[in-house]
Amino acid sequence: MSGYHQAGNEVEGGEAMAAFAGGQRSATINQNNWNKKFQTMRANKLKTSVVEQNRQNTGNLDRDRRPGAMTMMKNFYTGYKNPETRDQTLRHGRAVSKKSNFDTGKGGFFGTEEGGQPSGGKVETDVGDDPARNLGEGFLADLMDREYKTLSKLPPEVRKQLRVKYDNRPYFTSWVMFVNIVILVITLATQSIAPIGFTDKLITRQLLRHNLAYETVGYNQTTNFWIGPDFQSLIHLGAKYAPCMRKDQEWFDSIDRDTVTEDKGGCCVRNDLNVCWQTQATDCTSTFATFYDDKVCGLDEAGCTNTAYSNTTLWEGKYSTWPNCPISEENRGNATLPTLKCEVSARPCCVGLQGECLIISQEECEFRQGFFHEENTLCSQVSCITEICGLSGFLFDDIPDQFYRALLPTFMHAGVVHLLITLVFQATILRDQEKFAGWWRIGFIYMCSGIGGTMLSAILIPYMPEVGASGALYGILASLLVEVVVNWKIYKNPCIELTKLLLLLAILFLVGLLPWIDNFAHIGGFVFGFLTAFVVLPHINYSAEDRIAKLVVQIVCGILAVVLFALLFIVFYLAQGSECQNCSFLNCIPFTESFCQDSTMNLRPRVGN
Repeated sequence: MSGYHQAGNEVEGGEAMAAFAGGQRSATINQNNWNKKFQTMRANKLKTSVVEQNRQNTGNLDRDRRPGAMTMMKNFYTGYKNPETRDQTLRHGRAVSKKSNFDTGKGGFFGTEEGGQPSGGKVETDVGDDPARNLGEGFLADLMDREYKTLSKLPPEVRKQLRVKYDNRPYFTSWVMFVNIVILVITLATQSIAPIGFTDKLITRQLLRHNLAYETVGYNQTTNFWIGPDFQSLIHLGAKYAPCMRKDQEWFDSIDRDTVTEDKGGCCVRNDLNVCWQTQATDCTSTFATFYDDKVCGLDEAGCTNTAYSNTTLWEGKYSTWPNCPISEENRGNATLPTLKCEVSARPCCVGLQGECLIISQEECEFRQGFFHEENTLCSQVSCITEICGLSGFLFDDIPDQFYRALLPTFMHAGVVHLLITLVFQATILRDQEKFAGWWRIGFIYMCSGIGGTMLSAILIPYMPEVGASGALYGILASLLVEVVVNWKIYKNPCIELTKLLLLLAILFLVGLLPWIDNFAHIGGFVFGFLTAFVVLPHINYSAEDRIAKLVVQIVCGILAVVLFALLFIVFYLAQGSECQNCSFLNCIPFTESFCQDSTMNLRPRVGN
């Protein structure tokens, strides 16, 4: 038994020793596993710390080149082709991987990583949410494939400024687009659409004229290739037109000359039908009519029954100064003078863009789409400028003062095509700039550029009606140029980036040399956009000296903008007639004799029939 027990004890002891040894090995393995796990966790933590520190130091912008437009399109196609990422790609409008987010550390310099979203911004939660617009970026930068420096090569204070993200909501862009659409809808609803074309269209009709003879009458109607109303309607609604904004000296001098011509006329009485009309002696046929010099048809002191005009001195001198006291129908049958007994068949009618006054019948006036003055006999008794300008009229009679036309045309458009071009620009470049600069900065640049462009155009081509936001939009383009200049050091090849932008602007200015495109408004808007953008746009300060230098530039540009505004208004209102003979080549180059005939307008005679 004892042997048996001894053997059993040995066996049990061996098993115990084996179990102990196995436990030791298991504990060692577990310890090694825990050590590996601890080291892995520590390494991951250290790696995460390094990545986070690098992201904080460099703003998570570690690539040398922002993805260009072609690369972004390729990435979008890659994300759309994968069924797992198709929904997110369509939702965000760019290639999005399953694990992509703003904290992966894969964001590119000022942009997106392939398969990722923009770095440093907030995660998009809806289709309408826009990524942040960083300084130096934008819609135009994508098209031009701009290259940027690695931020690690820039000073820490610059990197700190570049970490600021601009994500302003496009309130001003939305508002101005809405206003543009509403104004054009109202315009098309209240005005007829002009014939589509590039040259005036001759409109003819056979009708009964003031001499009671059927004749073919015609006039040139302005066309509109923008698919909208004619220019006379645009003037009536608020287009830029100098005679409506000031007491235009050339306009009123023309009226004075026409009044002198009118005083040399007389009354032409047709003998067989007892009708008469005011005209010149050369236009009165002697076969069937008699011309009475120094007489006014239906107007004379003998036929005036109004006691307010009984003073004989009122009826002395030229009859253009006579009071408007026509003979009544009751007294016309008892009159002895042939010019009072006859029935007046023609009266003043204001027609055309410049308010020419014609002595014609009411039927012909309606055919010419003019304003008929049934109670008047002479053109000197009417103010055609009031009917042509429309809107709120003038504060004082015959003294145009619609100064608000300096801004109003910025929100008007000549037609549907014109509006669509503006909306495309506003929905892309203007909206993108507002996300960066904010509504009040971009609104300030937009308004100043629009007014500056309109005023320069009103000085150089005062009698050409113009509408549109081109001056304001060129001011926004100038702000893109300023953004490149003030942030010069963040670009890898700043001279190349500036050259590409200047080439684009040069092409746009060359397009402005075509007829019916107001290049003066483009130039004025660009100049004021450049100056005001220097004043209000955010920028990077590279040092204390650079901050002071840019502050000085801001002050100088602000003063220049104010001085130029003052000069424009002074020249427009006080120094009328200041002409630039060679400036017309900046608006249209005459490749042929008639190529630029529609790019400017001169005053035409106001009186005729």
